[in-house]
Amino acid sequence: MKPEIEKAIQEICVSFDCHVDVQPDSEGGAFVKVPNLDIGSHYEPERSWVAFRITFQYPFADVYPHFLVPHLRRKDGKDLTSPLHPQNQFWEPPSGREAAVMLSRRSNRRDAAVDTAALKLQRVLEWLRSQQ
Repeated sequence: MKPEIEKAIQEICVSFDCHVDVQPDSEGGAFVKVPNLDIGSHYEPERSWVAFRITFQYPFADVYPHFLVPHLRRKDGKDLTSPLHPQNQFWEPPSGREAAVMLSRRSNRRDAAVDTAALKLQRVLEWLRSQQ
């Protein structure tokens, strides 16, 4: 892994006070899964792992998309709609593809000097918690 990726993973561990599952990819980046995060009271379950890939282009590339538990659903019974995409897969070596709900929240005006992987994860969680 590139040093920038290792630094990003360490920042996630510190920011979320947890152990993070990491699998290096073959390009200098990594597949990351952060366990047991509070995603808000509008969903069942209210806690989920959140997975994503930090590519070798980081910090100049967005950390996008994010993935959540495959059995995620809204408590009000409504369907998950865009930017949540059920019936997707997160690719994580060595286990291969894992069923997941994809969350597509691209940061179009990101600043590589400020917008870290940990900050992006925090924004993703804030967005999930704000949904009604």
